[in-house]
Amino acid sequence: MRYPLVGLALSLVVVSGTATAQRRIFLLTPDEAAQLRLGPEDRVGRPLVRGLPAGPRIVVREPPVKNSPDGSIIETLPLTRFVISFEQNRAPVDMNSLEVRARKGIVAVSLTPRLKPFVRGTTLESETMSIPEGRFLVQIEIVDVAGARTTESYRLDVRRPGS
Repeated sequence: MRYPLVGLALSLVVVSGTATAQRRIFLLTPDEAAQLRLGPEDRVGRPLVRGLPAGPRIVVREPPVKNSPDGSIIETLPLTRFVISFEQNRAPVDMNSLEVRARKGIVAVSLTPRLKPFVRGTTLESETMSIPEGRFLVQIEIVDVAGARTTESYRLDVRRPGS
C-alpha cells in the first residue's frame, strides 16, 4: 500500500464502528441500583385498568413478560437481550416522546438517554444489556402524534443463572 497511514486509519474506523454497534449498555449504575432496588416489603401493584389505552401499544418481545396478580414481571439474567416494540394504535407513534424510568417511591432515574441510541424505527433493541441483580420497577411511557399516551410499569427481576 502506498499510503500505510491512510490504511491504518481506515482499519481503525472499521474496527471502532463494529465495537460501537456491539457495545454493552449498562441499564443502571451500581449506585443507582442500590438506591432503586426493591426490597421484599416493596409492592408493585397492578394499576387499575379502565380499558385499553388510546396511545401506542408497548410490546416487550424479549425477555418475555409474565403477568401475575402483582403486575407485569420480566424475569431475566444480568446480561440479556432487550427488544421492545411500540405499535401504532390510533395514530403513528412519536418515538421522540419515549421515556423510560426506573423508580422506587418518589425516586426516579431516567434511562432514556442510555436507551435512545438503540432505537431503530419504532423498536428499541439491545443485544447486550447489563443489569445489576435485584428487583426493580421500570416504567415506560410513549405518546402518539395525536397526543394519546400509554404508560406501563414492569417489575424487572434480575437473577444469576441457577438462583
